[in-house]
Amino acid sequence: MRTYEYVSADSHLEVPPYFWEPYVASEFRQFVPKVIKLDNGGDAWKMPTTDKVLPLGLNFFSASHDPRKRWETARITGVSYSEGLLGAGNAEQRLAELDVDGIDAEVLFPAVAGQRTLDRLPADAYVAVVRGYNDWLSVEFTSADPDRLFGLAMIPPTSVEAAVAELRRIATLSGIRGVSLHQWPNGSGGPSPEDDLFWAAAIELDVPICTHGTFGDGAKSDPRIPRGPKQFSPFNAMLSTGGKNCYTQAQLISEGVFDRFPTLRIYFAETGIQWIPGFMEMADHEYQRHRFWADIQLPRLPSEYINEHFVWSFQQDRFGLRDRHVIGINNIMWATDFPHMATDWPESRMLIKQQTADANMSAEDANHVFRDTCLDFFRISRS
Repeated sequence: MRTYEYVSADSHLEVPPYFWEPYVASEFRQFVPKVIKLDNGGDAWKMPTTDKVLPLGLNFFSASHDPRKRWETARITGVSYSEGLLGAGNAEQRLAELDVDGIDAEVLFPAVAGQRTLDRLPADAYVAVVRGYNDWLSVEFTSADPDRLFGLAMIPPTSVEAAVAELRRIATLSGIRGVSLHQWPNGSGGPSPEDDLFWAAAIELDVPICTHGTFGDGAKSDPRIPRGPKQFSPFNAMLSTGGKNCYTQAQLISEGVFDRFPTLRIYFAETGIQWIPGFMEMADHEYQRHRFWADIQLPRLPSEYINEHFVWSFQQDRFGLRDRHVIGINNIMWATDFPHMATDWPESRMLIKQQTADANMSAEDANHVFRDTCLDFFRISRS
């Protein structure tokens, strides 16, 4: 059993897609993102079914490999895999990068482009591409050291049936510690009663559910909001607060998901935490004021659901850490976001010490935030 001190709850596999393309069924490899060369010498991801091109840029915090120049050398384009980029190599390189940073383990979300480039694929191709990525993640990458590399599988949002099928499949794969949702399980930007099939399977299989930032499209795809000049509904009267993150969480609460699945918890990565106390207060305020005319009756206050069913991560958030007991010490996870622009590699330990001191954290609280909450959420044993 491994001993852990610091664990990142949100890092990314910014590897070129040709790493995992061989694991996709041959008839669907044409749908794997391709790496193309831009006129400026940089690389980009290109999908065969769209004209969209995603240059390598701020998903790599520095092309110079010199942490003293991480900010001034950042580029939004013109970055190439041929530069030997940090965070873009094989598992052995990744483990070495963890060692340099003094971090014991990390949760690995897909690349920043990730599923955002897959939305226009045919359903069968989407499923095949996702399966190939998940197989590579299990067989080739996390297998290098499954006690340090915690993989998050992708889920195809082509239908609830496809989502549940892949959930059941990845539950048997070694090195996979949870799933990262890109959309609601039904495949749309908003909730549906059929999503319960997915939530039930996740609880049955004991698979942690995560999302990077949020899943769904917020108000844009919420079927309860009327279209036209007067877009005010009972739903946004309940929780009048900004951001897709809050909106998705409010949708889950108002849909009664946690009343039907009281043990379900969902991790929203890279959200920061200082806004959460205000969100909790505003949620209760708006609910109590508007619930009668809006005909929204909850068994508990929104803040109680928020405190019990959601987990968040941050990189630097000294104000949020000062409110850690309002948020819930078991609801907060620290992350490096390596190798994205938000990372402080290779100085993460220094940042941890600064934040711990500034927030006057006890050793017990610090252990929760920088290690234990993450390990507990992902069902990882520790000595």
